[in-house]
Order: sequence, then structure tokens, then C-alpha cells
Amino acid sequence: MDSLGALSALPRRLVATAFDPAATPHDLLLLVSALALFWHGVFCLLHKFLRPFAQRQQWLRRAMGAEYDRVGRAMCKALNVKWSRERYIEITLNDWPKMQGIYLQHFVGGALAVPAVLGYGDNWATSLACLGVLSEMGWELSDMADIFVTRSLAADGKERMPNAMVLIMMVHHSMTLTLGLPLVLRYRELRELHLMTFNLQWAAAIAIGMNEYTKCLDLTKQRQMVTFRILNGVGFVIMAWMRGFHWIVLSAKLLTRFYDDEEMTFLCLGSVICVLISAFNFILCIYPFGRKMFKFGASASMSKELQTQETGDLTESDDESNEDASEEETSQPDESIISNDRR
Repeated sequence: MDSLGALSALPRRLVATAFDPAATPHDLLLLVSALALFWHGVFCLLHKFLRPFAQRQQWLRRAMGAEYDRVGRAMCKALNVKWSRERYIEITLNDWPKMQGIYLQHFVGGALAVPAVLGYGDNWATSLACLGVLSEMGWELSDMADIFVTRSLAADGKERMPNAMVLIMMVHHSMTLTLGLPLVLRYRELRELHLMTFNLQWAAAIAIGMNEYTKCLDLTKQRQMVTFRILNGVGFVIMAWMRGFHWIVLSAKLLTRFYDDEEMTFLCLGSVICVLISAFNFILCIYPFGRKMFKFGASASMSKELQTQETGDLTESDDESNEDASEEETSQPDESIISNDRR
């Protein structure tokens, strides 16, 4: 009975903890654990209901193939993974529900900081902003658990989660998982913390949302090419501001506050993490939007190049069969010439 009573009282306790400016580390960790379970449940539901939908959509399969031609092949090379075009499509279709969940989660977390960002100084606004930090922390704990479970237990775990990808995600999650709880305990009313919570999470929501939409555009069509370029240009400006200039300003103010308060542990750890996140922001947030905007900016010539790229992989997939049939092609030169002309 006592256990049932404690369980029934848990939701009220979690809400009270979220709005308690004097919450203990133990209570906040309990809240983070509850948020981790909540987001894990959300992502499981999305995977259950959206994955069958994604697998049935031929337009989505074509979009993933086009994305491989545009940037996926280069990404695989950079991560040192040997995914064929079909394997890339299979993995990205499987992860499509997760991507929808990620920008949803980041949008919710950033929205929680909006009242504090707008200048409301009451405890409820500050508490919501801190809840945005704890929500991100809960999701990142759930995500890291999912990554390591996949690598350890799935038959193709190391292929789906290569070392480079794990390293990138560890850098991405490093700030919230190391500084999130201490910052809420020590600096819950600090405006720079509220602005960082809003900037980092909404920038991620915007970036992922735009990327999920633009990867479905057919760049061989002029109008969709223009849409692609405009959205990537908007994304580049947003990333350059929120994860570039404003991030550097906020990081400098935060580190200065640590120095003024003689919080050397915060200062040393924060300095390392700010450098890592700055590199992450530039390499994986700002640069890709600018690269896609300019690389795929030319209209007619680029459309022809994209058509070549999209058909090129079909040629590559046929290379082995063509090599196996080389003797037959040699004995039938006219058919071979026709085949080469078509390619």
C-alpha cells in the first residue's frame, strides 16, 4: 500500500519539484529520470506508428535515395562507413520516425524557455526555462542509452552506429549531461542560461525540421530547387545567428560569470565544452546549410548534374552485373554501344 501511495503521489511530487527553486539534487535527478522515461515512451510510440507508414511511402524512399546522392555518400565517406545506396535508404527510413521526434522534443524544450526569454522574471518562468534544460537532459540520457544498447545488442549495431557517429553524439550531449544539473542548481535565474536553452534547442528544431522537408524536394524541378535554396538560405542565417554569433556571445558571458564567481570547476569544464560545442555548431550546423545553399544554388546546370547523380548510382549498381556479362557484350558490340549510350 505504501508503494502504491508513493507511486500515485509521484506526478504531484514531480510537478512540485519542477517549480521548486530550492529543489534538491536528488529530487531533480528523479525529475530527469521521469523525463527520460517520458521521452523514451514518446519515441517508441513514434517508431511504432510512423515506421510502417514510412516504409510504405515510395516518395519518401525516392527522397532518401536523392539525399544519398546529394550529401549521404559524402557523409558515409566522412564517417568511414560502407553503406551502399540501398543500405543508406534502409537505415534512414528506419530512423525517419526518430528524426520527427527529435525536432518535436527540441521544439518543446525551447518553448519552455520562451517566457523567461521574453523577460518574465517570476519563479514560474524561471522554473519553466530550467524544466527545458532538464527535459533536454532526460532526452539525451535516453538517447545515449539507446545508442549504446543498439551498438551492444543489435546484430548490425556497430554498422548503424559507427564510432565517429557515437563520438559526434557524445560531443553534442556533453554540455547538458555534464553542466545541465549543476547550472540549474547554482544559476537557475541566470538569463544567459535561459537564452542558451532557447537558442540551442530551437535552432536544432528548425535545422532538423528544414532538413527533413528539403530532403523531400525534387531538385530537378526548377520551382522546388528555388524552394530548396531559399529554405537553406534561411536556415543558414538562423544557424549563423543562434549557433554562431549569439552562441559565442552567450558562452563568453557565461564563462565570465564563472570567473567572477570564482567557480573554477565550472570555468574549466565550461571552457572545454564551449570549444567542443562551437566546433560542432560550425561543422554540423552552420556549414552544411551554407554548403547546400551554394552548391545546389545554380538552377539549370545543377538540375542536370542532379539528374546525372541520381541515375549514376543505378549505373554503379549495375556495374557488377555488367562486368559479369562482359564477355557477352563483347560478342554483341552493337548492343554494348547502345547500352553505353544510354548510360
